[in-house]
Amino acid sequence: MIFTVKHLFTACNLLVFTVILLLYIRQPQESTVSHLPNVVNGPFIALEDNKTFIISPYSDPRRSNLIRVLAIVHKTVQNLYCLFYCKQNLYFRVRAKIDIVRDRFGFPYETADLLCESPPSCDSVYMSINTNESEDVREAPVFQIPQVPVGSFSAKFSVCISAFYGQYNNPLQVIQAIEMYKILGASRVTIYNNSCHDNVDKVLRHYIEEGVVDVIPWPIDTFLRTSKKWKYVEGLDSDIGYYGQIASLNDCIYRNMYTSEFVLLNDIDEIILPVKYLDWSSLMSSLQKLYPGATVFRFENHAFPSSIKGTGFNPWKHVPGTTILQHYREPSDTESIKPRKMILNPRKVFQTLVHSVLRGEGYSVDIPRQYGLLFHCKEKRNEKYSDTDLIKDEIIWRYNTSLLPKVDRVIQKLFP
Repeated sequence: MIFTVKHLFTACNLLVFTVILLLYIRQPQESTVSHLPNVVNGPFIALEDNKTFIISPYSDPRRSNLIRVLAIVHKTVQNLYCLFYCKQNLYFRVRAKIDIVRDRFGFPYETADLLCESPPSCDSVYMSINTNESEDVREAPVFQIPQVPVGSFSAKFSVCISAFYGQYNNPLQVIQAIEMYKILGASRVTIYNNSCHDNVDKVLRHYIEEGVVDVIPWPIDTFLRTSKKWKYVEGLDSDIGYYGQIASLNDCIYRNMYTSEFVLLNDIDEIILPVKYLDWSSLMSSLQKLYPGATVFRFENHAFPSSIKGTGFNPWKHVPGTTILQHYREPSDTESIKPRKMILNPRKVFQTLVHSVLRGEGYSVDIPRQYGLLFHCKEKRNEKYSDTDLIKDEIIWRYNTSLLPKVDRVIQKLFP
């Protein structure tokens, strides 16, 4: 076969076209980064499928160039895409790995990590999440990617409190708990707030101004039907359990990962109390020597019911709520497993549940009662125990000389 000049010209054009096409497929597509539309802040940004709700993206330098996007997704969602806006006026789209936090509770919606590798050549500050490869980038909400703080920790201990809900109105216990956290060593308390009474809102504003509390809005019930039940049963008219508690705890770990040496996961009516020591720093120093490879420290729940009349000390009866200054606890139930709450190294955790870490580095250890316990000042008592079954335990009273004046000072300011 004889090639003419015309044939050679056509072949060259075809080759050039093929090279350009391959480069177009492999390289970032051009976009105008200087005019980013729809830059959003705050959790619960709904994507166009209305089955994916973005909480926040986080840089995760434990794996090179990994961006971890915390989300809540319907169990049917299979394909999502991360779109990175590069400073070089380019964008780059990659498919996200959807890594479900397997809680085994059976609700239709689950917490998930959307894992995306940012291209090394793409220096990105902003990103979008798309539900399909052909979605118009101009319509997608844009998120700013938080940068990893450089330098020493700003806090040794940070406390994570999952959502206040149902117009939560227990300002007395909130004040007492936060003051106890501060005494024990907390520099920061992160609270996820779905809804609370004006009394509690006043308390939160006080501690925000003090620089101790961060409040994360948590409007989950705007998007999903929530349940107070921990497990889904057939016919239950709910999408997710416990106001997305697992999502908020995972978000709190990543929010504090590179600013706090340790993170505590518990509810506002719970305090991890040292027994052998008086503060968390002394406790953790001892436990790290005892368990040098441990990264998660789990403390057994002990209930101190407030519903027993005359057992608690409360000089602030005009303030709504429960006093934590209780004298009696329920006996340990050796026949059942007591739930535990945790102090953990957040940089060694990838995914957590409420009472245990689902995926992490190192190992978890159940701390013996002689070192520490979870002080749970709950309103209702276990009906299987009578008054005579209760055990006198004044462990919280070791802190009364420092706690009482601190609580009183806040109450005199907010509820005179």
